Amino acid sequence: MKCPLCLSEKSKLFHTWPDFRILDCQNCGFRFTDLQTWSYPYDDRDYYAETSPRDIDVPPSAWVERRIKTLLKYASGGRSIDIGCGTGEVPIVLKKQGFDSEGLDESEKVIGLLNQSYSNIIWHSGSFYDVFPKLGDFDVVSLYHVLEHLPNPLEAMRTILKSIRPGGIVVIEVPNVKGLIARLKGPHWHYYLNHHVNYFGPKNLVRMSDTINCQVLEVRGDYDFTYPTGTKLKVAVKSALREIGFRDVVTLVMRVEKPLVKR
Repeated sequence: MKCPLCLSEKSKLFHTWPDFRILDCQNCGFRFTDLQTWSYPYDDRDYYAETSPRDIDVPPSAWVERRIKTLLKYASGGRSIDIGCGTGEVPIVLKKQGFDSEGLDESEKVIGLLNQSYSNIIWHSGSFYDVFPKLGDFDVVSLYHVLEHLPNPLEAMRTILKSIRPGGIVVIEVPNVKGLIARLKGPHWHYYLNHHVNYFGPKNLVRMSDTINCQVLEVRGDYDFTYPTGTKLKVAVKSALREIGFRDVVTLVMRVEKPLVKR
């Protein structure tokens, strides 16, 4: 198959697992799942089927605080949406910061719980391609651990750009395939999963930004605070590990100067 980022047909096998295999683009170095050998594992089940209200991490832990701190460096208000919002922490905190915040997730279960507990926020349930294009324009769009799940990342980004107001920002966080942990573990890296199809490094994200004509405001790596860390000691340790190169996730912030022509 063609590389999802540069469209080159030149690739080589990185590794094979029982239900999927991953290729390396020989032109741009992007790593991606061979979609000819893959099927989405959540077509018939809910990723958040076992979620309960107690799983919503508010007040926020370090992983949420880090995301909010980065976002607030570049936006102070307006209409925002967190795509793939999961248990909704980012929209909940942004609402408290004065944003007209919304959240979108394909899980009916988790959106139902969020509607019950946080009815002052607009929550959307359904697939990204079915729901997002109908929602109007936004000043801030965030995708935390989402873009690695979407088979055509350029198509997804172009869909988003059609709904960004001039000067709006897009924040993306993904696993960092070029991080020290990924390189040390090789095929045993914990982010090589059957529901991930894209494996980004910082240069891949910048290349994608150039392709879609967005201004890069920040690219940074962090140790993975994706899940609640539980104690301040763990946060301190992971912060120290980040400083010596253990950057298991990468964040990109882009500004959209001119929106794409509307459909």
